[in-house]
Amino acid sequence: MYKIPCKYCDTKLRVRKFTTGFEYSCPICNGMVYRSGTSAISVIVMSLSTLIVFFWMIISDVLTVTLIDTKSRSILDSIIILYQQDYPVSTTIFFVTIVIIPIVILCLINLIIFGHQLKIPHRILKKVVYFYENLKNWNMAEVYLIAILISMVKLEELTTMQVNIGFWIMLVYIVMFYLTIMWFNPHDILDIVDIKKKDSNALFKSTIYLILALIFIIPSNILPIMPTYKFGVEYNNTIWEGIKILWQDKDHFIAVVIFFTSICIPIFKIIGVCILILMAKFDILQRYKKLMTIYYRVNDSWGKYSMLDVFVVVIAASFVQFNQLVRIELGAAIIPFTLVVFFTMMASKSFDVRLIWEKK
Repeated sequence: MYKIPCKYCDTKLRVRKFTTGFEYSCPICNGMVYRSGTSAISVIVMSLSTLIVFFWMIISDVLTVTLIDTKSRSILDSIIILYQQDYPVSTTIFFVTIVIIPIVILCLINLIIFGHQLKIPHRILKKVVYFYENLKNWNMAEVYLIAILISMVKLEELTTMQVNIGFWIMLVYIVMFYLTIMWFNPHDILDIVDIKKKDSNALFKSTIYLILALIFIIPSNILPIMPTYKFGVEYNNTIWEGIKILWQDKDHFIAVVIFFTSICIPIFKIIGVCILILMAKFDILQRYKKLMTIYYRVNDSWGKYSMLDVFVVVIAASFVQFNQLVRIELGAAIIPFTLVVFFTMMASKSFDVRLIWEKK
């Protein structure tokens, strides 16, 4: 008999045995308590296959841009071009989220599976699992894929863009990557269900991250995010101005997507975490704690999609470089906006939602 605590409300769920293919939800907050994975062999084959496809993807041409001449770029080319244009911070962010993190995640999966054969101590493996669980939320390959599609619409007046084989390889890679994540449950391998201990400083950490997000949200919305030079004329558009231009150009769907991801999600996260902090600190709105727990789970999972506009600008800046005729650069708003996304995600992830369920 296992007694598994819910990681959202701390309710203890009694399970006689872990059964392959079954999942156990909390009867109080409806949070997922345990979901079994598939066989280790299937996960190993899928993860290693995904790694091979990943390296094929980053060296394959993703887009072809045509204006005066034709230029094709891979993800690796984009990283090199950004670095050559002297954008070290943006290059690092792009390189880490799109290249480094997926490789580390896939390697960690195999390290956990082969941990006992490699004679890695159990306590070390538990730390590896904890690191894996936190790191997998920062993979942004699917955000980059969506950004490519948006870039094609957003830049159609400047250039002609078409997808290459690298785009389709990326699509296959993303499907394989998330199948690997879904199939793999590290707790099956270690025969544990380890729920992190409550952090007594969770409220303080979340509050600090929220304050930092609020500080950087101002410059991120008033500074230009994508300076565009077209036939000798410079256009400095903020996030909001870019949304208005898309709407005026009848690209209503893209405008709504950018508005939701760049404006709404950060605001929703800030407001949501503020309410959660007040609920935990002052024991208020207790009748809504189940609703707020669901809101927390949804809001936490959607946080990374705020990076969509950043990747759109990165793609545009790395692909549209036709000397003085047409050129796109990374605007001053890129760094503060990226920090807003980072700090709102950290505010959510550092908050322990179990605190609102504690009986005062």
